[in-house]
Amino acid sequence: MGTVTTRHSSQSWRSSLKAILAASLGCGLMPACSNLLDVDLPTKVSADALEDPALAQALVNSAIGEFECAFANYVPATGELTDELRHSSGWLVMTVWDERKINEDADNGTCNRAIGHGVYIPLQKARFSAEDTRRRLEAWTDAQVADRAKKIATVTAYAGYARTFLGEAFCEMAIDVGPKMTPAEVLQSAEQLFGDAITQANAAGLPDIANMARVGRARVRLNLGNKAGARQDALLVPAGFRKSANYSAADLYRYNWTYQHNYIDAFISVSNEFLNVKFGGVPDPRVKAVLSSSKAHNLSDLWLQTKYTSPTSPIAIASWEEAQLIIAEVDLGQNAVNIINALHTAVGLPPYAPTNVGDNAEILRQVIEERSRQLYLEGHRLNDFLRHKIPFATGPSPYTGVVYGPTTCLPLPRSEKSGNPNL
Repeated sequence: MGTVTTRHSSQSWRSSLKAILAASLGCGLMPACSNLLDVDLPTKVSADALEDPALAQALVNSAIGEFECAFANYVPATGELTDELRHSSGWLVMTVWDERKINEDADNGTCNRAIGHGVYIPLQKARFSAEDTRRRLEAWTDAQVADRAKKIATVTAYAGYARTFLGEAFCEMAIDVGPKMTPAEVLQSAEQLFGDAITQANAAGLPDIANMARVGRARVRLNLGNKAGARQDALLVPAGFRKSANYSAADLYRYNWTYQHNYIDAFISVSNEFLNVKFGGVPDPRVKAVLSSSKAHNLSDLWLQTKYTSPTSPIAIASWEEAQLIIAEVDLGQNAVNIINALHTAVGLPPYAPTNVGDNAEILRQVIEERSRQLYLEGHRLNDFLRHKIPFATGPSPYTGVVYGPTTCLPLPRSEKSGNPNL
């Protein structure tokens, strides 16, 4: 079974212009990122050079790349916390996620992780990179930067998603060495960014970014209890829409890490909860898993998820299917049943028929179940657990016998607290 080395990761990071820009931009206001500034880069971009409008496209590409790299780590990390995945390695930095023993000192390092999961720093870098790029673009003129309005809309939408994950996953937050924020406050700031992105994208003629931001705003509005606003946004998302994070096999920074850690490293495996999943006796292709002929890193059975079968497999950031499930959660009743059955028809599953179409509690349970399948390994399940107060596993782990820890939402790292005078 192939492995990935930390040395290779470091070399790839140093050779990437995107990483160089991120080192210059992404950690300037973040105490938890200060160690990255100590890396001896073979090439550096000065702060003055970053004010050059000629770098606008490189800055936008860097912001998108930082988000995609952070997202590639966020998906398997939160997947382990919520039993979409289980650890199958002997590495402590990975087992603590599965055992839900994440504390203030847990590793939250870089996003191109050969071993372990980096979450906090990569998301903060992605957020700062997008927001700082927006600030620079707004200071330049249309004469200096081609398609400036499109670039502003794009990085604003990605900034909204970075804040969404920070708000959904963490117990508390701080932005740019600011005061402590509640998850709701972070999500409210994401809602504002999505609103800006929708307006900007519509004006610039970017329907994919407008719809990406609509799904994002519907998501945070649902989190914040604004069901009418969430429904309004979701209804505007056209059938077939999907905005994905894209990956590459050319550089560790660009890998789909769910694939890498599952198929290549054998560090993670599909949890028992997502094995042999059926509906009405029919296997559900949305969560198909197959048993590998090889053993996992810890010599347990290795179950392979089939959603991401290559290091280049894209991960959906926003989709029409997610928008439809938001509408279903708001409406419940017969409309929710209709939405569920349209999704079932699309993948060849039998229709869902509730015992009583007037029993919204039953239908809500099915909507939540549909989300767990339709949005499997897309970074939604932790938030669904928290907002619906779904119980996390307790007692001894069925895989190791180790008693699960108390982690549900992620703690703000000690490095942020100790380096932030406002906390």
